Amino acid sequence: MAQKVHIRFPTRTVAWVAVLVTICGAISAAAAPPKRPDKSQPCAAWQDDFSSGTLNPDRWVVASGQAPGYIVGNHIGYYDPKNVSVEKGYLKILLTQKTALVNGSNGYVSYGGLVYTKATCGYGTYEWTMRMSSTASSSDASGAWVLGSVSAGFLYVNNSETEIDFEYSATTPEDVWAVNWLNTNPHRTPTSAMETATRVSEPDATATFHTYRFVWAPSVISFYIDDGLVAMHTTDVPSTPAYFMINHWGTNSLGWGGWATPGTSRYFYVKSVSYTPLQ
Repeated sequence: MAQKVHIRFPTRTVAWVAVLVTICGAISAAAAPPKRPDKSQPCAAWQDDFSSGTLNPDRWVVASGQAPGYIVGNHIGYYDPKNVSVEKGYLKILLTQKTALVNGSNGYVSYGGLVYTKATCGYGTYEWTMRMSSTASSSDASGAWVLGSVSAGFLYVNNSETEIDFEYSATTPEDVWAVNWLNTNPHRTPTSAMETATRVSEPDATATFHTYRFVWAPSVISFYIDDGLVAMHTTDVPSTPAYFMINHWGTNSLGWGGWATPGTSRYFYVKSVSYTPLQ
């Protein structure tokens, strides 16, 4: 059942807003998308199976800059383009953490990765085939979940004017979250009143690939995992076209993502992604 719940703990919310507004600011220099997309341009169907061995530069931007999860004197994270690669037909995003000074105090620094599309798309079917964050150093290797990790396939634009997520947090390692946000005034910070979330049991999300799909329509978002319907959300349904995103980032908190695990590399794999406009 969908719930109006705030799954993002306070320390995460502030940082998440900061970084994704940064996609219009500090992620900046690397071809940052505009705050408000051009709604006059239709978005055609597309798919990517990463079989070419490199990211398509006509479709994707590899981000650099600060990531979510910042806590003063405790933790800071970055998106590092060197952590994004395509190997053997899979998009691979590395996450590492280390002990370091943060604002002059002993803390942790995380280095993850984010890719997002140059174009925005609106209503339609969005799909990711993903293996969530684990220690598996190759797509078919065994691996374990590790605290301090978040991985996601999602849509986002303009301070959560539109945001729709399939997101994994290591604090709930046997679950995946289906979430959507509608911030009707993007000049303000999103609040829990703007969010609808469903916690979905998926015990092997980090051990194997699953296909995560949602159908975004004007009054409802239907979420599916491996063709099974897992949630239908009819509240906080956005309408503004948004960027297709894939990210892997680190945390150090009791809340979302969990405490940092320095010295342990984690990997997030994506086999294919696609978009089909709503008919």
